[in-house]
Amino acid sequence: MRHTYYVFFVGCMIFIFSTFGSLFQAQNKADTNPEKKKQEIDNIIKAYAAINKFNGTALIHYHNKTLFEKSYGWQNAEKKILNQNNSIYQIASLTKSFTALTIVKLSEEGKLSVKDPISKFIADYPRGNEITVENLLTHTSGIYEPLRNREYFRLLHSGESISRNKQISFFKDEPLDFEPGKQFSYTNSGYILLGVIIEKITGMPYEEAVRKMILNPLKMDHTGFDYPSLTSPEKTVPYAYLSKTKQEKTEIWNPELTGSAGQIYSTVEDLYKYYTGLRDYKIVSKEAFKKATTPFLSGYGYGWFIDDLYGKKVINHGGNIEGATSYLAMLPEDDICIVLLNNITSKKLEKAGNTILGALLDQPYDLPKPKKEATLDSSTLKKYVGNYHISEDDIIHITLKNGQLFFQNNSGPSVRILPEKENSFFVSDDDTEITFSTEDGKELIQVKNGLSSKTAEKY
Repeated sequence: MRHTYYVFFVGCMIFIFSTFGSLFQAQNKADTNPEKKKQEIDNIIKAYAAINKFNGTALIHYHNKTLFEKSYGWQNAEKKILNQNNSIYQIASLTKSFTALTIVKLSEEGKLSVKDPISKFIADYPRGNEITVENLLTHTSGIYEPLRNREYFRLLHSGESISRNKQISFFKDEPLDFEPGKQFSYTNSGYILLGVIIEKITGMPYEEAVRKMILNPLKMDHTGFDYPSLTSPEKTVPYAYLSKTKQEKTEIWNPELTGSAGQIYSTVEDLYKYYTGLRDYKIVSKEAFKKATTPFLSGYGYGWFIDDLYGKKVINHGGNIEGATSYLAMLPEDDICIVLLNNITSKKLEKAGNTILGALLDQPYDLPKPKKEATLDSSTLKKYVGNYHISEDDIIHITLKNGQLFFQNNSGPSVRILPEKENSFFVSDDDTEITFSTEDGKELIQVKNGLSSKTAEKY
């Protein structure tokens, strides 16, 4: 019997050493050639910069060390100031993860439960006894999105002071889009209400509560809330579009309106501190963090998207406002963190981050390429000619001249649009994308520019 146990023991040890040896060799192989990984990451980011979709700073943490940190493009194009590794960027909706973490912290302290109805904190909120804190955290409340309100959108571009009641008024009395808890619909209003709840419980402004509970403990000294008032020389200028030949500055969105849904600014190194604080459970416990990063509906937890990429659980969130884009992805079990911050409007930053992750994990990936003009015959182009009405005073004109298609919004300039494929067009050195389609017998045009999207019907 002793001999049997000895053979079994020896066999187990051989298996264990061979398994750990293979794992060590695999990790060692990835870690012994960091220069190759750095070059890959640099090539990926340069490919996105080449199509004017990356202008900012990247920090990549990989296996117990910062593997890559580098900046690209202009912090201030007019003054020829380059972005730096300590440049400060608006992080937009990545703010939501801070708001959610504060709520989770308050829950751990026994000051609320995520199952509490919001009427417990906001007594007069319509149907507040049916909507829970968890519904707000997970975008399952059904509450109206304020960006659909024209006046709200106008005020985003103003410096007007906005009261909390005014902020809430843009969605409070609108009917719910669906019954609470039944669907997922990403909305800023839920996170604005979470900010109100934080203030009610802590007795302090949202900004002060987040600073006390997250920023100060993690020593995030370059992170704040009021970007328009920031006077740091590292502050980035926001651009709607930026290329070698074109600079379109944009206004900073009113932080009193974006509030706890999108007002925070930061640096890549501060966000790296944020990652380590989460990874090492410095703010909330392992159990609380696990709950917050467990998907509820449509892969969303408490302030985080949870995706499965390359067979890995990827916890991530991005942010996109006019003139600023952010993306933070983390794989705490693998000790991987990707932080990308831009001072341009870019809908490609998440794709760039996922491509970088592919490179880190030795997975195949594709690099973006500049758009190329396709060749379409005149009969195809002619079918798009006409007037497309968004409203009586908002009309898009499509004309054909010398075999080329032109776009004009109301009485604005006439701009040539180039075909990328049969029904998709773009504008050279611009962020405008135009798509023609037919739906229920109606001929439609969709115009996307930055975060703006318009759909109009042909008359």
